[in-house]
Amino acid sequence: MMVGDNRKYNVALVTLVAEGSTGEFPGTDNLAGAALQVNPKVKTISEALKDPVWQSYIQQGLDKTNANSLVCHNNAFKIQRFAILPRDFSIETGEFTPTLKLKRPVAAEIWKDIIDTMY
Repeated sequence: MMVGDNRKYNVALVTLVAEGSTGEFPGTDNLAGAALQVNPKVKTISEALKDPVWQSYIQQGLDKTNANSLVCHNNAFKIQRFAILPRDFSIETGEFTPTLKLKRPVAAEIWKDIIDTMY
């Protein structure tokens, strides 16, 4: 989720693929699928939160996207910082509607403390 309305710059909240994450439920702390390939030593979201390999992996993706002039026409479009969330968004936790649309105001309120640390 990108955050930046009425702020100095844009930031992103990043969720990782977790076992049991369906959209309806947030899943467990265990990574699943392609997320296990980023750093084979890291098996959980809790470990990925502070893992330098994960931080670098996400930063490289953001840098590549920020450098793409078709996506980011100028600095106002670029994501300057990011944070990995400790769980996925879901209906159960209130961030998704029943049709899996993100409730941005709800998610922004739930993750307010993490968002504020990036500014």
